[in-house]
Amino acid sequence: MTATRDALYRATRDFMARDYAQDVANLNELIRKERSLSANLRPEMPPIPFTGDPFKKKKGDCVLLFGINPRWHDIGTNQYEKEFAESKALIDSFHDGNAEAFYKYLDLRRNYFCSGMKYGRHFTFLENRFRENWYSVDVPWEMHVQSMDCIPWFSTNTNDIDIEEVIYQFTRHPAFIAYIEVIKAMIDHLEPNWIHLNGKMGRLIFEGVFGKSEFDPMFGMDLKKGIRVGHCEIGDWEIPVLSHNFASRSSSPNTIEDWRMMASIWNDWLGLQQ
Repeated sequence: MTATRDALYRATRDFMARDYAQDVANLNELIRKERSLSANLRPEMPPIPFTGDPFKKKKGDCVLLFGINPRWHDIGTNQYEKEFAESKALIDSFHDGNAEAFYKYLDLRRNYFCSGMKYGRHFTFLENRFRENWYSVDVPWEMHVQSMDCIPWFSTNTNDIDIEEVIYQFTRHPAFIAYIEVIKAMIDHLEPNWIHLNGKMGRLIFEGVFGKSEFDPMFGMDLKKGIRVGHCEIGDWEIPVLSHNFASRSSSPNTIEDWRMMASIWNDWLGLQQ
């Protein structure tokens, strides 16, 4: 456990030590749609390596959840003041040579769900669905659900991001390569039962970068909700993947019954893979 913990610390430190403003400047040009001026990632905010405490998870009894990318909130808003301001100050201090600031920043990310920092509009819906269908505990994030993002830099929307360019750059641009090392180290540490992709964009990225093949539609579910299953090869692991359109939107599994059916079919599918 100590070896994987140390590896995750090292990969995260190396990723967060990068010049994030310069990375975003590069990526805004490289992954923008042809007719867009920019991919609209925010250069003033460092990326998020992970959300929640990976060191409290039940190894081999947890899921690694990926969203699309973290949502930007403007300076002066409640979410900026309670989450972003201190995070940015700590990473900037880390870049100035204060090694202790990096560990304080990690504490913010680890304590996200128990410190009042949680962005409820996004995380509460998912928390309830995981609790109802897989982990009947008060706070699934604590021991069973670890959150990350496919694109770890902030934006207000993803309308100007070219997915094919993201897939191309994921294994070529140094910033994405450094982030892949964080993902690999996270999987080595958690040994998750599966990867859960929240959003079509995330599914396309994982299919294109890590997928053994295109994911298959989940038999028995409405195709319009984008529920697909497959496998990814990441580092030394081959991991089952459940994906669907972005939760709580009309084109996604957005009801309690949707999730109950999806979880039942998924659990049966997992059993057949063993």
